[in-house]
Amino acid sequence: MSTAAIQPELIIVLSQNRVSLNMSEDVSKGRPGWQASFNVDSIFFEEQISQSLDLALLEHPTLMDSFSCVEIIVLDRPNFSVSRHYADQGILGEIASRYLRMRAGDSLSTDSSENDAVICYSLPTQTLAMLKEYYSNLGCHHLATILWHNFSTQYVPPEKDKIRLYLTLIRDTLILLAEKNSKLIFSKNFLIREQGDLYYYSTACSRMLRADANWAVTLEDYPGLFELPGDSILKIENRLSLPSLHVLRSQYKPCGS
Repeated sequence: MSTAAIQPELIIVLSQNRVSLNMSEDVSKGRPGWQASFNVDSIFFEEQISQSLDLALLEHPTLMDSFSCVEIIVLDRPNFSVSRHYADQGILGEIASRYLRMRAGDSLSTDSSENDAVICYSLPTQTLAMLKEYYSNLGCHHLATILWHNFSTQYVPPEKDKIRLYLTLIRDTLILLAEKNSKLIFSKNFLIREQGDLYYYSTACSRMLRADANWAVTLEDYPGLFELPGDSILKIENRLSLPSLHVLRSQYKPCGS
C-alpha cells in the first residue's frame, strides 16, 4: 500500500479556539506540504468553520483538489472511555449523558480503542454535515483516541496497578491521558493561556491521580507554545517526541481500511 493511501492527505484539526489545516506533500503531483491556522470564537459551529475553510481555499486553491483521504481530528472536546459492551447493549447514550454535556443538535461519536473499548465524545450534527459538503469522504476521530493508540501499542505499559500520566502539549492545549493496568482511566484537556496554567494543571492532575510516572509528549508538526514542566516542578520520567499527526493517524487506522 502506498504512503498516500495509508496517510490522510489533508487533516483538519478542530479545537475550541482554532481551525487548523495540514496538507501533506505529494511529490508525484508536484504538491508541496502546507499548514495554516485560523482563530475562531465559536468553534464547532458550522458558520465559523465554514468561514475559515472558505478563506483557506481562497489562499490555497490546491485545497480544492480531489483527495483520497481527508480526516477531521477533534482536539479538545470532552471525552471518556468505556467498554464496548455498553455500546453493544445500547446504553451508551445514557452513560454519555452523565459525562458529556450534550446540547440540542449534538450527536454522540465513538472511536474504537484498545482492549475492546470505545472513546466517546459529542459533535454538532450540522457541523459534520457542513464539513462533508467540502469533503464527502472525510473521517473523524478524537485526538485522545490517536494518542492513546500510540501510547498503548508503542511503549511498555507501567507495572501492575501503577499509574502513568501522559502530558501532551499541542500549541496552547494541554492533553492529559492516564493509564492503569493497560486501560485509559483519565482524559482531560486544558486551554493554556500562560506558563503558570501549564504548571498548575500538570501538577494538580498528577497529584490528584497519584501518578507513579509522568511522561512529557510533543508532536513533530504541532509544537507547544509553552514549556512543559521541568523536574524542579514535576518529575518527568520520560520525554517522547512523536511523529507528525499524519503518521499517528495512519498508525491508528490506515486510510481506506
